[in-house]
Amino acid sequence: MTSENGIPETDPATWKRIFSGELLIYSIILNLGILLFAIDTFVITTIMPTIIKDIGGTELYSWPVMIFMVGAIVGTAATGPVREIFGRRNGYVFAGFLFLVGNLGAAFAPNIEILIAWRVLQGLGGGLIISQAYGLIGDIYPPELRMRVLSVISTTWGVATVFGPAFGGIFAEFGSWRGAFWAIVPLAILFCILVWRNVAPSTDGGKIDNFPITRLLLFALGILCVGMTSQTKSTDFQVGLILAAILMVAYAMDRDVRSANRMFPKNTLVPNTTIGSCYWFMLLFTFTFIVAVLYATLYLQELHHQTPIVAAYISATLSFSWTIGALIVASWKGRAIIIAVIGGGFLILLGAIGLSLFAVEGPLILIIVSLGLMGVGIGTSNNHVIALTIECAEEGEQGLVASSVQTMRTMGLAFGSALAGLIANNAGLSEGAAPETISQAVDLLNRTDIVLAALTLLSIFIFYRYYWRDTKGANAR
Repeated sequence: MTSENGIPETDPATWKRIFSGELLIYSIILNLGILLFAIDTFVITTIMPTIIKDIGGTELYSWPVMIFMVGAIVGTAATGPVREIFGRRNGYVFAGFLFLVGNLGAAFAPNIEILIAWRVLQGLGGGLIISQAYGLIGDIYPPELRMRVLSVISTTWGVATVFGPAFGGIFAEFGSWRGAFWAIVPLAILFCILVWRNVAPSTDGGKIDNFPITRLLLFALGILCVGMTSQTKSTDFQVGLILAAILMVAYAMDRDVRSANRMFPKNTLVPNTTIGSCYWFMLLFTFTFIVAVLYATLYLQELHHQTPIVAAYISATLSFSWTIGALIVASWKGRAIIIAVIGGGFLILLGAIGLSLFAVEGPLILIIVSLGLMGVGIGTSNNHVIALTIECAEEGEQGLVASSVQTMRTMGLAFGSALAGLIANNAGLSEGAAPETISQAVDLLNRTDIVLAALTLLSIFIFYRYYWRDTKGANAR
């Protein structure tokens, strides 16, 4: 038996199979797309001081980062309709084109306001790229290979975590922030060419009569409200913005359920279903992750007297470990998957408890171990949950189920960052805060993270309950 791309489905699930034959070019395209999005995500924080020195805009310092995230979330949410309109290949090329134009515009931006506008387009294109990459996994790769290719993607994210800031740092060092955007342009062009020449066109284009503008605007406004929480120190205003964001996103998703041209699969965020409980797991572990690391470089510098670069790489221990965990369990099958997923949930909780105990007073090695445990736990559980959920998708919705995963993660990053900022602000954390205040804020953040990690573990058990119901206990992988 062969897939629609002529790829034998009875071959063994080996790493070689991902990087040979017809799958090789798909694996290259997927990881190039992920790399483009990841580098664009990490590079901006490194070059922002140089940008401000050149074109000004200190009062809008955080906006190029925030608006990119808004665009990315809208892009990931729009993936289903975009694919329905353009088809698989054309939709993927369209995403790459938006990203390419956004980078070119950013490279020529004469002021901070124009840069922010182009960053919206970068985010939209990047969100569409990464979400369609996950959708391609559901469409192209047979079930026995999905876990391995997801692990390869995790590795690409890990590489970007290490080299993304360094990539931007090179251009910042020479005062050429525009060069950072220019350097991405050839890769974006290569991505578009590879997609056009190698991704088979699908026959599902042109189905949508009305593009979901209202739902996407609600999403954009909701996430913009989340981003605005970082622009105020008023706790009441922050809470109001977060509540407004939740209401707008919830209303958009409610409209989506009743729409003929859905952005999300059936049962999105319905907890008593396999797909819904999977997405809750994605949201909760992302909450746990971002609350754990958002202020890590701050307390590592201020409380443990580490240099900025050392603090950054210690904080990145979680991301490195995430990749390691994903690679370790990539070939696990059968009941070993249960150990990977549930065991990963316990490791996430153990890491959160460790950070609560050691983040403020150390020793440093136990902070690193705690971050590592949380990262390994995410790595061992995350990709298997995605792969199992794709298996449970209705016929024809595998791609939509897979692509929506990134929307949940990106939403988790946005809302998790806002939650962490609210907690830190409520604890009195501000610029130039005394060590005692930083300690109180970090302690409160990490105690909250234990609750989030416990909810993450609970969501895993709920997921397995409904996965078992939908598959009648079968697990052929």
